[in-house]
Amino acid sequence: MEERVPTQMFGRRSFLAATGVSAAGLAGLAGCLGDDNGGDNVPIADADPLAEPVDSTAVSWDDLGDLEGEITVYSGRTRDQIDPVFEALEDEYDGFEINRDYDDNDVQVNQILQEGDAVAADLMYSQDPGALNELKDNGVLQQLPQDVVDAVPGSYREPDGHWTGVTGRVRSIQYNSDRWDGGADELPTDIMEYATDDRFEGIISTRPNSGTFRGFIQAMVERKGESETREWVRAMVEDQDIQLFSGGGDQAEAINRGGDDDPIVAFGNSYYAARILNEAPDAPIRTAYTENDAGCLFSIAGVGVLNDVANAELVAEFVRHLLAAEGQEFMMDANGEYPVVEGIDYVGELPDLEEINPPEFDLSDFDMDLQEASELLEQEGMTV
Repeated sequence: MEERVPTQMFGRRSFLAATGVSAAGLAGLAGCLGDDNGGDNVPIADADPLAEPVDSTAVSWDDLGDLEGEITVYSGRTRDQIDPVFEALEDEYDGFEINRDYDDNDVQVNQILQEGDAVAADLMYSQDPGALNELKDNGVLQQLPQDVVDAVPGSYREPDGHWTGVTGRVRSIQYNSDRWDGGADELPTDIMEYATDDRFEGIISTRPNSGTFRGFIQAMVERKGESETREWVRAMVEDQDIQLFSGGGDQAEAINRGGDDDPIVAFGNSYYAARILNEAPDAPIRTAYTENDAGCLFSIAGVGVLNDVANAELVAEFVRHLLAAEGQEFMMDANGEYPVVEGIDYVGELPDLEEINPPEFDLSDFDMDLQEASELLEQEGMTV
């Protein structure tokens, strides 16, 4: 499918640039720009389903209303991660088009806040909950429809329904089954032991710059305390000589490759291993999991709807499609992620979520920068 040009080249952002309007003048223009696509400013929470509502038993796209019109998504996820489901929706509905703008989470959040009432986006699709919490705290997200809120477990969404998880990922222990002696049974199920077990010295790795790793550190701080977490990080750096990667995909490929200079064990999101195994089930990369601690933290990628959307019913129905069975299954197939709707079974090469037993954790506590975790990692030298 032809790659789409970000909508801002043609939408409100380009209008502001062409007319030389600064961010300070956005509020004055909001009234002129707010209805440029015929929007009626109906709160999305009041947008009734066009057909069936979604629920936790997983409805099908056939049960939902048709998507017709145009929406704009600012995405903190990369094109390869979410284009499969976007393209499937555009193929399913001839009169539907998704304008995408891809960039890092922090760039998208700052752009939304700068654009104010003239923001071009209808939705923010975030890689992690921190960016959505930042938008919610700044008052730019509106509450989602009640059926959407009720379809997703409370631990996977903002308590008041300002954002919802769409898919999930679990922190895991990745390892090369050809090089690690003893298999998964020989890997500790307590994350704290990885800092003190001599078997991991010089063969373990992580990606410290990812939001989910910082979330893992923050969860460890809340469960174990700042002092014990700091000791764990320091031991990983100084005693275990942990190898640091800047990309989760690169780290998983190194584990799978199994060269002499490659790590054998890694802390990483399970979906990186799942992507490899979905393509090559006999690949040596495998995952193991700690038990009910920060090492197997479940986090989400999710969506939040901006305060002023052009077509509330269309945007609400789009979110419903992401949570329906086909939307969840596309993300499992493409990314190896986990569904957030209980009525959808995980299908893939990794264990089902019920087998992993991740801890209960309030993801709405995460801020965009995870500042406490970031500062701790920087102070202890675990940075790339």
